[in-house]
Amino acid sequence: MLESLDISELLPLSGRAILLNKILTEDAKGVTTLAYITKVHPFYSIELGGVPSWVGIELMAQTIGLHAGLVARRENRSPRVGYLLGTRRYIPAVLAFEEGMELEVSAEQLYSDASGLGAYDCAIASSGNVLVNATVIVFQGKGDANT
Repeated sequence: MLESLDISELLPLSGRAILLNKILTEDAKGVTTLAYITKVHPFYSIELGGVPSWVGIELMAQTIGLHAGLVARRENRSPRVGYLLGTRRYIPAVLAFEEGMELEVSAEQLYSDASGLGAYDCAIASSGNVLVNATVIVFQGKGDANT
C-alpha cells in the first residue's frame, strides 16, 4: 500500500520541491521516508559532491508533513497547512549527503496539542549510520493546505 501512495497528494508541494522519493513505513505516531541523493537533486552541489547537510532540516520537515497528510487521510479530511518553527542542536555528522546515498528520514511524534503545536523526534541515517538527529517543532494551522 505504501508503494502506491503519491507523495504529492499528501504534501502541498509539487515537482522538484518534493525532496523525498518514497514512504518506507508509517503508523499513527510517525513515518520513515527515503530520499535519494543524485546529481539531479535540486540542491546538489558539484563542489561538495552531494547535497549540503543543512538541507536535512527540510527533509525532516517534509517527512513530518507526510505524517500529517497520512493522519488527515485516515481521518477523511484534507491536510492542513504546516509550518516548521525550528529545532535545537541540528548538528550533522557530515558536511554533505554524498551522491549515491540513500537517506532514511524518520519522524516520530513526541507531542501535539489542540492549538496545532507539535514536536517530532527526527533522524537521518544512511547505511545504518545516523548522520543527524533533531527535535523539530512544527505548527499545523487550521486552513486546508490545498486552498
